[in-house]
Amino acid sequence: MSEISPSLEDVLRPGRAALLVVDIQHDFVHPRGWGARHGAETALLRPVIPVINQLIAAAHAARVSVAYLAVEHGPAVDAANYRARYARRGMDGDVLCAVGTWGAALDDELTPPGPGDLRIVRHSYDGFAWTTLDRDLRARGVEAVVATGVVTNVCVQATAQHAFALGYHVVVVEDGTAAADPGVHSMTLRNIGDYFGWVTQSEYIRAQWMPQEARSR
Repeated sequence: MSEISPSLEDVLRPGRAALLVVDIQHDFVHPRGWGARHGAETALLRPVIPVINQLIAAAHAARVSVAYLAVEHGPAVDAANYRARYARRGMDGDVLCAVGTWGAALDDELTPPGPGDLRIVRHSYDGFAWTTLDRDLRARGVEAVVATGVVTNVCVQATAQHAFALGYHVVVVEDGTAAADPGVHSMTLRNIGDYFGWVTQSEYIRAQWMPQEARSR
């Protein structure tokens, strides 16, 4: 993408953009998951799932790359700073998205990855840190990322900011992301929109991924 100031429509063009689906896992969004057991309002997070499913369907139809990002934790895979943070929060014996557990699996209501989709498992907030995501996207000619998932102010934000630092154009889906605190969600989106990219609604993105003849009707 050679334009210095591309439009959002240019950024979203199929062949240039990829859809990122961040952490739609049981422990984050399921009413029996880790978050719910520790007081998080999963009812505030689950509404993003049908929105993301619609975007996945639109991406597949438009041949837009889709990358599913999932986090897994545990003593054998976590860096020392993550282990220290868990210890401070009293989480040593009750790990979020523990490796190989039901809690780390993608939620059953999420459209599962297809044969051509990317699957990225990481052990930090950031989808690009110590993963193959950047290499895999560049191999497909991707120049822009469209971020969805949970939670807005942690893993979505960390991934979006790193994407920007790596030179990608960044789009975050307002109704396709969520946090346990709606105020924090809104504040994070405002910060991303001010400094790192675009914030827009899923309907607009799906419209850009429709065939040209359908868009002109």
